[in-house]
Amino acid sequence: MKQIPVILFGAGGVGSALLRQIVNGRSLHQTRNQIQFNVVAVCDSRTWQFDPAGLSDQQLLDIVARKAQGEAVGEKRPSNLETLNVLASAGLENVVVVDITAADGLEPVVDRALALDYGVVLANKKIFAGPFDGAQNYFNNPRVRHESTVGGGQPVIATLRYLLDSNDPVHEIEGQLSGTLGFICQQLDKGVAFSTAVAEAKARGFTEPDPREDLGGMDVMRKVMILGRMNGWPLQTSDIEVESLYTPELADLTVPEFMAAVSSLDKAIGQRVAEAKANGQVLRYLAHVQDGKGTVGLKAIPASSGLANLKYISFRTDNYNDEALMICGKGAGVEMTAAGVVGDMVDLVREVF
Repeated sequence: MKQIPVILFGAGGVGSALLRQIVNGRSLHQTRNQIQFNVVAVCDSRTWQFDPAGLSDQQLLDIVARKAQGEAVGEKRPSNLETLNVLASAGLENVVVVDITAADGLEPVVDRALALDYGVVLANKKIFAGPFDGAQNYFNNPRVRHESTVGGGQPVIATLRYLLDSNDPVHEIEGQLSGTLGFICQQLDKGVAFSTAVAEAKARGFTEPDPREDLGGMDVMRKVMILGRMNGWPLQTSDIEVESLYTPELADLTVPEFMAAVSSLDKAIGQRVAEAKANGQVLRYLAHVQDGKGTVGLKAIPASSGLANLKYISFRTDNYNDEALMICGKGAGVEMTAAGVVGDMVDLVREVF
């Protein structure tokens, strides 16, 4: 049985789902892959719980319960880098570092983890979508996995890696890359006000902690940038034209202030919905990248199109030229994202450890 220490950065919705899935998957991981994931540390932004021997399942479930009540994980914790040094000082080996935050500036933590020969599993898109010179160090690194950065539980990264490994050049990438915005657009189809749709998406846990990460198109931009960079295009943010669904006046508000003010967008969005409907169309938030350039934004497509109600990603390649290779299905939500992280953890252990 492989005993794998795990440190988790991020204990919110996805983190709690991940802890539940680790606990509930004990028997499967042991019988199918001979793996025992020992969660040695769980960190939120300010506090942590740490036990080099591994936190018990009851301790993990207690953390989930506390976070559901808005409470801290535990006692005040060291900095991110010092947290890794504590693990190293404890003599832990074959550690898997999991980052499911949306935090900026965690590249030094990933670098330190890799220097310690740890494995890294990321749902944090920002590490891969930062300045290209730094981000390229994490693509194709054998100790890094990041399926949940793009498709949640969908095998988008794995599929693109397969295409690249099989020498099938990818010429065009397109799709609805946000389950959050797909949900909001479908609500708009039903006549629901934009602000109501946003509030419901946030309540269901579909959005990032700040919904503007989704509505501003930055989350979708990062996803298509990750795919484009994997494909060999050295994309920068200036290479992708992004349409924001909120106005600049709402950019500097706090999250509660923004949620109170988002109704000011209802009229303009409603007019676009009505115009599309009059032409037999619906609005969908699409990403497209080709030849190192991309666009992200609302596009009117025929309501009768089979793609109108799908969260999908398509790859047009040499082999899939007349008919693109398409992946579609449920991708939004904390459980799906956590499932993608678990899959990456298992894959990393099987292939590297």
